[in-house]
Amino acid sequence: MRINRKASSLLCGVSALVLACDGSERDPIAPRNVASTVTALTSMGASGAGATGYAEIHGTTVQGIKDEIFSFTALSTGSAFAAMGQVAVHFLTFTNSEVTVHAEVTCLSVVDNQAWVGSRITRFARDGEAVPARVGLPMVFTVMDVGEDEGATDLASLVFFGSSDDLEFCNTRPAIPVLRLSTNGGIQVRSE
Repeated sequence: MRINRKASSLLCGVSALVLACDGSERDPIAPRNVASTVTALTSMGASGAGATGYAEIHGTTVQGIKDEIFSFTALSTGSAFAAMGQVAVHFLTFTNSEVTVHAEVTCLSVVDNQAWVGSRITRFARDGEAVPARVGLPMVFTVMDVGEDEGATDLASLVFFGSSDDLEFCNTRPAIPVLRLSTNGGIQVRSE
């Protein structure tokens, strides 16, 4: 997937997460104003732990995903693992099928610099065609903030659709999906 930051963008906001595209390429960049998004979510009841950012990950033939890019904001509401926020995902399969997903964050678990995020799909499209059967299903992923030092590379998993329960994912914090190097991106994790 070729990087084309001038032609595409990802805006992360409280009311919507919009994925802009140029042709067949969809290349999110960091949310434009993470601080204002966090402030707005906090005023809506989010508190404590949080994670936000974007990641670019290369998959393998085992997962069937060639490249994946996602951007997200997840903030705790202070009630067990409950959280609010949004996730936008774009990935390219090895069969050259393009998938875009939007999801609402349902839960978050943070331990030190690692976060487990659960969500429910609100929009799912394959090659531009909506797949309504996917709406409402759980989607989960894990991220790790390794700091801001020069040469630091954050880690993220591919998004995973096979989880039977997003809340259980946040509660149990499994070691899968496996963390991978984010070849480009920036992730921030804040514990309570």
